[in-house]
Amino acid sequence: MAERALKIPTILITGFLGAGKTTLLNRLIEYYQSRRTVLLINEFGKIGIDGELLISGNYEKIELNKGSLFCICVRTDFISEVEKIATEMQPELLIIEATGLADTSEMEKMLALPNIKDYIELIACLCLVDSQNFLKIKDNLKAPASQIRSADLVIINKIDLVDKQHLEKVTRAVREISSSVPVIEMTYADFPLEAFAEIHRPESGAGGAPGEGRPDPLTSVTLEEEGSFSQESWDEFRINLDVEIMRAKGFVHIDDHCYFVEATMNDWRFQPVDDRRGDKNRLVLIGRGLDEDRIGELFREELRLGN
Repeated sequence: MAERALKIPTILITGFLGAGKTTLLNRLIEYYQSRRTVLLINEFGKIGIDGELLISGNYEKIELNKGSLFCICVRTDFISEVEKIATEMQPELLIIEATGLADTSEMEKMLALPNIKDYIELIACLCLVDSQNFLKIKDNLKAPASQIRSADLVIINKIDLVDKQHLEKVTRAVREISSSVPVIEMTYADFPLEAFAEIHRPESGAGGAPGEGRPDPLTSVTLEEEGSFSQESWDEFRINLDVEIMRAKGFVHIDDHCYFVEATMNDWRFQPVDDRRGDKNRLVLIGRGLDEDRIGELFREELRLGN
């Protein structure tokens, strides 16, 4: 690729599973309506769910659904897509939403590759922290600390769900990881986007080859089946999973109505949606040691019982 005069300004959104990245992405879409934007969205499961939760706007969307953006298995695809964006699509803005399992230092290494760095300028790396669950996962997984260390701004989100004492503990834990990063506390990622003008990202010093880091040992299970649960059979499916679900997201039919369902650390939430999602139930589960065969059979069995 030949060198170009103007680099594509790029915003990277990181944050562990369930921290509120899609909510922030929707706010950025609305804020940057006047710019031709490309969204590069990575999801840990094999099907895209986040892309269906986006508002309409002046953007084109590319989804990578093979696994963590920073796993070796999809590194080549990511680099290829960024090259395509730079040379063919040439947007005025690129926004990358990384999977919640992303090691952000790998991102910096890939954007520093010779065939990319002359085209892409990372102007801001934003990290969302789930105030409700951060203390539960920070010592057991590598991704949350990596995301905070690489951030230009940390947004401690969902503060309406915790008390003052808990929030103070979360803030101290973030400061122990990075004492210098600016930190703000918000609900629904509702911070003044004009603050981007005040972010001055230093020249990247990322070294080493991409792929040297290893992702956290989590697995995903992707479920796609037609049919409708009864409320009882859906509840039985959740109870009989009998594993810690760190994150779940998808669309399921219960009593012939479609719902968007999500869970963070086994805390499930439901929201009715219109019935134009097709007849398939589509659900992605992320956790430790998930048995895909057992979970898939349980999913199908409870669907049969619900019909």
